[in-house]
Amino acid sequence: MRNTMKDDTSEGKGFESAREELASLLRAARLDGGLSGQELADTLGWSQSKVSKIENGRTRPSADDTDAWLSACRVSPEVRRRSSELAESALVESRHWRAVHARGLRSGQDGVRSLEQRAEVVLSFQPSLVPGLLQTAEYARQVLTAVNTSGQRDVPEAVAARMRRQEALYDPRRRFEFTLTEAALRWHLHEPGLLAAQWDRLLSVTTLGNVALRVLPLDAPFGHLQSNGFLLFEIPDEPTVIVETLTRELVLTEAEEVGQYRDIHTTLSEHALSEKASRDHLRSLVSSS
Repeated sequence: MRNTMKDDTSEGKGFESAREELASLLRAARLDGGLSGQELADTLGWSQSKVSKIENGRTRPSADDTDAWLSACRVSPEVRRRSSELAESALVESRHWRAVHARGLRSGQDGVRSLEQRAEVVLSFQPSLVPGLLQTAEYARQVLTAVNTSGQRDVPEAVAARMRRQEALYDPRRRFEFTLTEAALRWHLHEPGLLAAQWDRLLSVTTLGNVALRVLPLDAPFGHLQSNGFLLFEIPDEPTVIVETLTRELVLTEAEEVGQYRDIHTTLSEHALSEKASRDHLRSLVSSS
């Protein structure tokens, strides 16, 4: 047991190590180049805060950002090579669910909440179940129990944390765009009776002016092959995508990849029902339950 835990937690540290080493290397390059943070920002046409966030490891620089930084600082080929390797590693975080849940299920909820609090827009696609931000407490309890393959004991705390995440929906400064399939609306583990309350919850959320919800009916073309759900957080200077697979969580910040997910969400939304038609679809489910 001890060795397994060591392996799980060390897997989660690989990405952080790359990010921290890159931040340290870039800061050293700036100092060796004799540039202040403001001078580097002026040279690159960035804000000084972007330079600071990169050096503090709060923002993952893209490959192009890293290259521009190193060019401005006139570093050696060896430093440039190592920086490019680190930049690539830092832009894709891949962690097994054992590592994600190593500190409990609640910790994972708190991590996603920090992204939601920084995002100006959140784009969500879910093919198989209702997104966490829209779940009722009982629905969330069943989902979190199902994914708790490592036997964590904090399911109630994780449910409460997921409910706290939903407070962001009521912040008019943020916009949320949800696209989900009809299959996701009908999914349940063991108790179909919980769906009526879940559909009511979705109808309630659609009354918010900053929330858009669109349904992809089973008899409509999707316009794209997309088997995994994802969340795209439009965070200034660091748009981020989270993709959940059966065994892993992927966190993507490479600009081209993020752009592809942005385009995928647009395509799926264009093939979905309108917001009004989606509400009508939900009402029909409620009336037939």
